Amino acid sequence: MTHWLLMHGKPGIDSELFARQLAQARVVSRCHCGCASIDFAIAGMRPQSGAGLHVLSDYLWTDDDGSQMGIFIFAKAGMLAGLEVWSMDGKSTPMRLPKIASLRPMIFGQGS
Repeated sequence: MTHWLLMHGKPGIDSELFARQLAQARVVSRCHCGCASIDFAIAGMRPQSGAGLHVLSDYLWTDDDGSQMGIFIFAKAGMLAGLEVWSMDGKSTPMRLPKIASLRPMIFGQGS
């Protein structure tokens, strides 16, 4: 999932740079709410505290129960930093990652 998101990310993102970091990425924390969001360390290092978040890839999907969900992968200070899943409509919490075939790109400023 992470590699696919990177390879299908926003235009202008150096996908290969972040994809190379995947080999050394380890999950170091999970969201406290119970959703499927995770944070990474790369080669044992985490981005400095307070570093700005840079979205690399941003997608939507509809869960099996009809809930609208979002997923994005992000970097901080040039390091792959995490994967965030979230509810768009507040109907349920995304407890698992979506199937790639169900993803559609996030397009801001347009109706659904």
